[in-house]
Amino acid sequence: MKNWMQKGMGICSVALVFAAVACVLGRLPVLQAKDAAFAAAGFIMPAGAAEAMKEDYLEEDEEDNEHGSSEAPVSSGVSSAPASSQESSGTGASSQAASSTSSGTSSSPVTLPKGVKEMSIANSGSQYNNIWVKNTNKNHTVDIASELQKQPAVKIVKNSTPQVLIYHTHTTEAFLGDTRSQDKAKSVVAVGDQIAAQLKAAGINVVHDTTLHDYPSYNGSYDRSKVTMQNNLKKYPGIQVTLDIHRDAMGTSDGTRIKPTATVNGRKAAQVMIISGCDDDGTLGFPNWEYNFRLAVRLQKSLADLYPGLARPLNFCARKYNENLTKGSLLIEFGTEVNTLDEAVYSGELFGKALVNVLNGLT
Repeated sequence: MKNWMQKGMGICSVALVFAAVACVLGRLPVLQAKDAAFAAAGFIMPAGAAEAMKEDYLEEDEEDNEHGSSEAPVSSGVSSAPASSQESSGTGASSQAASSTSSGTSSSPVTLPKGVKEMSIANSGSQYNNIWVKNTNKNHTVDIASELQKQPAVKIVKNSTPQVLIYHTHTTEAFLGDTRSQDKAKSVVAVGDQIAAQLKAAGINVVHDTTLHDYPSYNGSYDRSKVTMQNNLKKYPGIQVTLDIHRDAMGTSDGTRIKPTATVNGRKAAQVMIISGCDDDGTLGFPNWEYNFRLAVRLQKSLADLYPGLARPLNFCARKYNENLTKGSLLIEFGTEVNTLDEAVYSGELFGKALVNVLNGLT
């Protein structure tokens, strides 16, 4: 009897080992798919530094579960169109970025950190004049000219109650040398400060909510930032526009980090990407997404007109990102984790001016 019991336990152990191996093998396609996405010519999965990579994947999984979508996450990748780049061993800004300056001077040569490629990400997706939109939806086409003719559901009242809300779902996202930081002078909060300053200077009252939503726990950030949005919308019912300010992360399968950069007035700026979500198949509970898109296209045009090369193609995707709470909600990415804080803050200033240009036409 004892021998039979020992044999039975041995068989059970072998079965458990096979089950474990099967689970690992079943997971491999997912792991391989994520790794392959780093090298994709279209939108690329975020990678960041080691810790940021793990956290970003957690957030992607959370968002997929929330929205039931298999589309690429918010962080996006290198344009499939030819892009000018500068290898980590080289110096200076990309020739494409330099040609996009508002003045004739270019940035001083700077040696990039090892494993970093600087490039201008542009000219991908659908084009209308100087506007580019990358549409990853399956059921919605893009007619940029038509969208520009449609009126956004935004009516700005100057020198009044707050009209714009700036907040950060991933408040600790930071830049070269920090990656994540609770110091708001080093994180995306500093970018938000610059946007707010431009709005206030134009007589457009703004609330900049700097609540930490991704610390101490990263997972659940969008749920927490949703509460922050709702609280502000209740307190300030005049808010017309909400902006979720982020920092992106991009890389290739060989570990190279991507630094999207433009040169404006002789100074380097982190490239900016507007994200406008779409209820592509009607399952997201996001019925008014088209109003956000109208605002997004006008803002993309303003950036392209004022600062050629600063904006990456507008990301029109089947995602929600709390943009369903108003008819003027957008998510904006400023650079990546290998752009400098100075580059990102400068982009915040430029973006703020482009935003003012749009909102001045919606009074």
